[in-house]
Amino acid sequence: MAEISNSIKRAGNIIIENRQKFTASGICDVENFSSDKITLLTTDSILTVTGSGMKIKKLSTENGDIFIEGEINGCVYTKGKGDKESFLKRVLK
Repeated sequence: MAEISNSIKRAGNIIIENRQKFTASGICDVENFSSDKITLLTTDSILTVTGSGMKIKKLSTENGDIFIEGEINGCVYTKGKGDKESFLKRVLK
């Protein structure tokens, strides 16, 4: 029987409203955040949101949804593994 993966690939969508509200789906985790830069992990890449006065208003890693308010200046996907293994898992390999 084929082994079932623990991570489910989620569809990723982004909505930016008036450069003040940012909604995204397909998010696995928040790697880093400050008021001017938020780094999000997706299943197969890293999404970086830049701006000023940004605050994470809602985050659901179970559903993969995030809602950010503040001045949104841009967002960029970069290649990288989104489902990073924890430090402990890498050490115990």
